[in-house]
Amino acid sequence: MTDLPTTSKKDQPAFGCVVYVSRTESGRTRGRVANLEGVETEGATERDVLSTIVRDVRARISEHMQREEEVPWLDPPAEKQPDEVKRFLPLHL
Repeated sequence: MTDLPTTSKKDQPAFGCVVYVSRTESGRTRGRVANLEGVETEGATERDVLSTIVRDVRARISEHMQREEEVPWLDPPAEKQPDEVKRFLPLHL
């Protein structure tokens, strides 16, 4: 029987991303990252919005890591508005 690897050769950093999702007046979906300032987007569906946010947050984190800077997480996260739904996205780079 072949043993499967239980660990990777290189540690992969993992991060928690808090996203607030809502509907715009025009019916589009809007998402904003509550614990990392300046990341927000609009799209046709929640899936579109979350996919874009994952891409943008990964890029932002990678930039900070390449410069050997701390990621400027907001702690506590921004407040959720009454019309927003909270989503939690675990991210691996």
